[in-house]
Amino acid sequence: MRKFSLLFVVLFALSAAHVSAQQRHWVHLTDDAGQGSDWRGRLEDAGADIAVHSRWLNAVSVSADIDVLERIAVLPFVRAIEPVRTWQRAERLPAPLASQPERSSPYGLDYGGALEQVELIRVPQVHELWIDGTGITVGMLDNGFRWRTHEAMSGINVRDEYDFIFDDTLTQNEDGKDSWSQDAHGTVTFSTIAGFKQGMLIGPAFNAEFYLAKTERNGSETQIEEDYWVAGIEWLAAQGATIVSASLGYSTWDDGTGYRYENGDFDGRTAVTTRAAVEAMRRGIVVVTAMGNEGSSRGSLIAPADADSIIAVGAVDFNGDVAGFSSRGPTNDLRIKPDICAPGVSVYCANKNADDTYERNNGTSMATPLAAGVAALVRSARPELTPVQVRDALRLTADNADAPDNASGWGVINAWDAILFHGMVISTNPKLFYGGGETIVMAWVASMSPVLESNVRLHWVHPTDGAQETPMQLVSPLTVAADGSGLYSATIGGVPEGNEVRFHIAASDSRESRTSPYGAPTATHSFTAGESRTLGAEHLLPASLTLHQNYPNPYLPAENALTTIRFEVPMPGGQVRLDVFDALGRRVRTLVEGFRGVGSHSVDLTGTLPSGIYYYTLSSGDSQVMRRMLILR
Repeated sequence: MRKFSLLFVVLFALSAAHVSAQQRHWVHLTDDAGQGSDWRGRLEDAGADIAVHSRWLNAVSVSADIDVLERIAVLPFVRAIEPVRTWQRAERLPAPLASQPERSSPYGLDYGGALEQVELIRVPQVHELWIDGTGITVGMLDNGFRWRTHEAMSGINVRDEYDFIFDDTLTQNEDGKDSWSQDAHGTVTFSTIAGFKQGMLIGPAFNAEFYLAKTERNGSETQIEEDYWVAGIEWLAAQGATIVSASLGYSTWDDGTGYRYENGDFDGRTAVTTRAAVEAMRRGIVVVTAMGNEGSSRGSLIAPADADSIIAVGAVDFNGDVAGFSSRGPTNDLRIKPDICAPGVSVYCANKNADDTYERNNGTSMATPLAAGVAALVRSARPELTPVQVRDALRLTADNADAPDNASGWGVINAWDAILFHGMVISTNPKLFYGGGETIVMAWVASMSPVLESNVRLHWVHPTDGAQETPMQLVSPLTVAADGSGLYSATIGGVPEGNEVRFHIAASDSRESRTSPYGAPTATHSFTAGESRTLGAEHLLPASLTLHQNYPNPYLPAENALTTIRFEVPMPGGQVRLDVFDALGRRVRTLVEGFRGVGSHSVDLTGTLPSGIYYYTLSSGDSQVMRRMLILR
């Protein structure tokens, strides 16, 4: 009786609204539907045109008039019927292109016009650790994506795309089908998270893999229907996406199909997209969604931002102040929203008008891909984290974490603190420098607990000699983290050019042991002997032959077993000789003789040299540098 009472009420309301044949409705199925019953065939026999089948919600959306709905309602496998709601994007608001002064980048990557937006949330500092989204799959939900030819997007690793409106695999505008502006919104949001063009635009997760889902069709009111959103996120999950960025949201419509705050609909359980977002989280996906641009009134948020355990994003300007348009919480069940904030005012992004043009936009739809990009960095650094752990890393390191509220939530995110929140990290994209038959492998290890330098090791497989293990040397300490954090390097030699080398890096701090990539030795990095990969690391390469002062100096053998001499070799590396001379100019030691690759090196001096002044010289080709040391016995 309860089932039929519910259906009667729903159908009475639908009849009163004069349902049109083109309006879609959700048909919720009983739990045993599909177990031997031909529910699909029986729905079609009743006159329904099935649009979307959601396995997560155990429901289908159908196009049907009131007569068809009445026939469907009495089928034994039908649990409930409700309208498919219509939606609206968290629309971007154009901003003047020249509204922000552009500065030169002080980092290894040149962010161009995007510098201020990524700098506010400390993305460049994470990129400096060579953590850039490697190994992470991100799904995008939007209205279309013109990415194939734009200079900042053509190199993005897009694994697949799907258009749920026209049921094909092209998400950019299609002649005769789409309006000119159809793919504009998705283009700007996608470029914000993933764009890469040195000196113009670099997004937080530029090295991730992406799947693109076109789930809305622009109309006179920019209408979206929620069943396509559900179909899109289920498809992204099936492709293996572990992060989803959705700059879409709720709007109230005159036909009464929208959800309303005053009706208690934003309680984390009512809206269909909210329920789908929660299910995605349960399946291990970090869902990042826009709060909306409905203004500062209480409860102005949009669905699915009301979902629990997902990340709802508000917008701030470059001063960190909440934008006036950014929607506020709380949810109807009084949970704080938004979860976090990111830049959403004057955000720099690609423009669809030409392949080399850019624009600035405002909106929580612009803040969302920046926040999703930071979530991707956190998961790239520590892939084992659950969605709630990723959310906690972002919330508990944000700048309002001590007093969260319904304007900014836990505050403006901090990518650097977020990646270190759960422990030690290692570069997910180590750099390679090749020269003279040797490959130098370099990676950062960072932790807020002391790193055990002797435990940082390079494990690699020689093509003929098998497994090898090489200690990695700390060549550049990281002063903003715990002792032992910094840049480590090791050299792989004896591999003929053209051979593949698989490797992983292992490290330990006082709390844990980790590898890069995560899951090693089953998972490995690899390179082909003879290649170099230096993107983002060029500024670390010495410009000239450099010799540093030995340490300690003076050298007292009675107190110190050795003194260390550090030196740097410029690209592309070369034959190097390091000699020690006494005060009369006589060579007393040769510490280094042979090829050394580009980068930093060190050598220890030990032994029985008598007290006195000594000179040590570093020479390579026509270059020579000299320093003085004092030995006291």
